Amino acid sequence: MTHAPHEVGQVTDAIRRSFPLADLALPDEFFPAHLPVALIDAVFRSGLRHGEAPEPAAERYCRRFGLARVRADGRNGDPARGEEETLARLVERYQAMGTRAMAAEVFRTRRLFAGSRIALAECVLRAARALRRIGVERLSDVTARRRTAIEDVLGTEPWAREATVRLFLMYTGGEGFVHGDAPVRAFVAQATGRETIPARQAVRLVREAAWELILAPRYVDHVIWRCRACTCPHPGVGHG
Repeated sequence: MTHAPHEVGQVTDAIRRSFPLADLALPDEFFPAHLPVALIDAVFRSGLRHGEAPEPAAERYCRRFGLARVRADGRNGDPARGEEETLARLVERYQAMGTRAMAAEVFRTRRLFAGSRIALAECVLRAARALRRIGVERLSDVTARRRTAIEDVLGTEPWAREATVRLFLMYTGGEGFVHGDAPVRAFVAQATGRETIPARQAVRLVREAAWELILAPRYVDHVIWRCRACTCPHPGVGHG
């Protein structure tokens, strides 16, 4: 389904006016070489209080275990299946070392997930186990078909927040990824002069506008979400 050209044009114009597209670039966390790296980034970045600097937890994990941080081939390639770190391997490392040692020796922080009494290192383990229960082990398992199940299983974790789920999906999503949550719907509604807009319509309009601008939808989704998150401060939504 395509939308009326004037609506796509309205969103396209709003994107041009709102963001410095010439400087648009995604940071390294959007190109993880392994699923555990994406999960660690999502938990640690979403678990901060507003204004706190992100911990380089994923980088520390990769250095400790000799893993690539970012995908090869200009950040667009995929690791060979046999070389990819799985969530099962992440859980094994926790079992071998213990959660406290993972926090102290690998992540080198004892911070708690903001608003909870659970350490960030413990949250990573809980999330990994939850994802494994629905058959998610490696990057290729995070498909559009599984997205709802991933949102459900992570969203029911008592420590997690909406930003945790979104960051995980953003980091593991393909170039066509757009998430129709509140920031994206608000941006599209404002651009088109509506009070509200359904998530599916917002997603389609952002995708079509991105294609008009010859940009990957995931890039556009990121800048919309980051800008809206900055205007409505929420703990743990910052990026590097």
